Amino acid sequence: MTLVSLAEYARRVGKTRAAVTQWKKAGRLVLQGDKVDVEASDARLRRYRRNGLPEINEDAKSVKRGRPSVKKAGTLNSEPVCLTCAEIMERLADLDWTQEFGWSASSLEERARLAAECIGWEAVRSPVVDDGHWGGFQLRIPAYIASHGLTVDAVPAGHGFELDAWDVLKACRAELEPLDDDDEMTVRLDLLPLLAHPFSEYDNQ
Repeated sequence: MTLVSLAEYARRVGKTRAAVTQWKKAGRLVLQGDKVDVEASDARLRRYRRNGLPEINEDAKSVKRGRPSVKKAGTLNSEPVCLTCAEIMERLADLDWTQEFGWSASSLEERARLAAECIGWEAVRSPVVDDGHWGGFQLRIPAYIASHGLTVDAVPAGHGFELDAWDVLKACRAELEPLDDDDEMTVRLDLLPLLAHPFSEYDNQ
């Protein structure tokens, strides 16, 4: 029996925090206390998940997410920095309701696009067409696409291009929520304020 943290299991199967958290809530993971039983969870996912077990990255459990690019956290430049998720969420809590945003369609689109860049994702927008695209955003993980191509696992949200700017901001911020006490994430601090509330002109404290 191999026991790993939820964050380590997410890295192992190349899935987002949101996806693995949903698996946990849905009972798709086998837990021993607060640890994931790797073999049992793999077997359960292989049996019950529509697309089977995701491709496994055996090296992921020994590598902290985003570890190679650690820079001084106080410097607000465009270089990604690696911080604990707890620290990132503290920074966001301090930023919430202190920022002013434009609410025009073009401003919201630009904010959604840059907010995705903040966490290393890409927000792709599609016009309304009669092929299943609803004229909204799709979130993609470029690093995963570079390794595995544009597969279903490379799209954490918006498979039908149905996301609006609020959905993009919510999904990106949710990805920063810590799964474990020492969980880390690479972000661009210059773009982090874009993930602060309010998410729209109707978003109230």
